[in-house]
Amino acid sequence: MQFTEPIGFEAFLFTERFTEPHEVSAANCGEKTLLAVCSWRNPKFLQYNKDEDKWQEYASINYDHVGYKTILKDDNILFFGGNKGNNALNIVHSWNIRNKTWQSLPDMNQARYQPCVFELDNKIYVIGGFDGKNVLSSVERYTTSDGWKFMRNLIVGRQDASAVGLNGKIYIFGGRSDRKALKSVECYNPNSYTWTSCADMTDYHHLPAVAAHKGHIYVIGDYFDSRAVERYDPQRDTWSKICSLNAGGGFMASVSLDNKLWAIGGTTAGKTLVSVYDEENDRWGQKGSFPKTNMRFCFVV
Repeated sequence: MQFTEPIGFEAFLFTERFTEPHEVSAANCGEKTLLAVCSWRNPKFLQYNKDEDKWQEYASINYDHVGYKTILKDDNILFFGGNKGNNALNIVHSWNIRNKTWQSLPDMNQARYQPCVFELDNKIYVIGGFDGKNVLSSVERYTTSDGWKFMRNLIVGRQDASAVGLNGKIYIFGGRSDRKALKSVECYNPNSYTWTSCADMTDYHHLPAVAAHKGHIYVIGDYFDSRAVERYDPQRDTWSKICSLNAGGGFMASVSLDNKLWAIGGTTAGKTLVSVYDEENDRWGQKGSFPKTNMRFCFVV
């Protein structure tokens, strides 16, 4: 892959919101769909076709790292950290979905892989992870005015956790710390710059899928074959279990799309399930299966 000269995140903070990776027509203009990233090295991008209920390859890229995390920022997918040859990385790269070109962005202060990354109020937070020797509790934030700046540490250092935002706060769930799986949950308040502990989850979740949906947060499955799904009420700080997935295991993702909760993950018969939650009947319905077993991330675009 070929990178242009490093640029600031300013280029990505005020651009027009990306709507579709394919050519926009009158029939699909403004309609949201899913874009998934498969594999660490040299990932492929697959797009969900709603009309045909199937996934179609959109692009493939050259990227020789593993353990990175990604977010969608406008029409760019940003890649944070990772490792190469057992060396943790502090690099940040951006791949533009429209013109399929790369940019190098300012490096993070600390090298890390398997962190959490989340954007809140035009600020990008990179949380925890692993530096090759230690599980990290450090948190850094990027703004156009200050660049990368360390923020208040997590209460419990963790890698392989998942994060989501709701009501102006960031929540981080599970993962592991020093080879110990975690049930714990922390909430970051950007106004007070503080982390607080929330009620523990009922199950351990390692690399779970998480999504905010209709005022609640859903934590779904984990890497080690769990099918468990639980729902968090941030107003009451309570957890409740809901219907389990039909299959678990592997990397998973969850999104809120078309006023429904989607879960992409759980492998069976060499395919990855795509499930939509039926809240009224507390059950998961199935969509066209994902054609690969190496899904890593999924975005609403």
